[in-house]
Amino acid sequence: MMAPERRKAVVFALALVLGVLVMAGGTSIPASATDENDPDSLFLPVIVGSGEGGTLRPTAQPTGTRTPIPTETSEPTPHGMILIPAGEFQMGCDINTDPYGCDIWGDIDQLPLHKVSLSAYWIDKYEVTNARYQACMDAGVCAAPGHTFSNTRHSYYGNPTYAEYPVIFVSWEKAKTFCNWEGKRLPTEAEWEKAARGSTGTRAYPWGDAEPVCDLANFQDCFQDSVGDTSAVGSHPAGASPYGAMDMGGNVFEWVNDWYSENYYASSPENNPTGPVTGTFRVQRGGAWDYASWSLRAAYRNFGNVEDEGSGLGFRCARSE
Repeated sequence: MMAPERRKAVVFALALVLGVLVMAGGTSIPASATDENDPDSLFLPVIVGSGEGGTLRPTAQPTGTRTPIPTETSEPTPHGMILIPAGEFQMGCDINTDPYGCDIWGDIDQLPLHKVSLSAYWIDKYEVTNARYQACMDAGVCAAPGHTFSNTRHSYYGNPTYAEYPVIFVSWEKAKTFCNWEGKRLPTEAEWEKAARGSTGTRAYPWGDAEPVCDLANFQDCFQDSVGDTSAVGSHPAGASPYGAMDMGGNVFEWVNDWYSENYYASSPENNPTGPVTGTFRVQRGGAWDYASWSLRAAYRNFGNVEDEGSGLGFRCARSE
């Protein structure tokens, strides 16, 4: 058997010869020149490139290196999240300043306006899309939406044309299952409203106090613009919330985690409220393409049975910081 020192010298000499050949004519080293069972051969120098630009480097990567993992502090993508910082905000309706007086249908569930303090959390920048939901189905975790059509489209869910449109016809349980699969959860009602309203003042809509128009949101008045259905997520950047969350007014209503109670705000805890302990209905927030402009208000509350599935009902996810 050849001595280790001599063997290494022979290997290095062979490498130099091969290097000269590569630099002269671009010849590469055959795979058989290295042996994964021979520790010495794993560091056989090879030439990168050809001609005068070739450089010498080992084939093995230095011990301990790894590919960096993107973090959520990067620019959000259609599947990204936004960090909502810890702090206080005003939740509910200001009966003195809200353009609709807080009780357009005699409801009192948005009253009183009250201070809420939340810990930091992440929330999806966009509503969950058909493509994202399909990935959960492909993993064998999520159940299919109740229907594959939308209001004006015979083929909607599963159609690549609408991959980045909000998933619809999903019940509260289906939405919860999906968020858990992504390592997240449904946002609380308070988390949803802070992400929509911001921490300063009591703006009526996610974009401010300006009256809703079709450049800001997809809602009932936009039927005249031949919408009458969902829009691709993020189609109304001018209507973004103060934190940059999209479609928090219009497009589809969104499930949140809380049980619904008409009188909950009167007794809600100030710190990190999570809604009533029990209930019959779950809260939905944000308005929809088939609802009037008053449903787009940041304080507006809707609710439904946990098994409800509709063409104007979707969701987004959150997670604790």
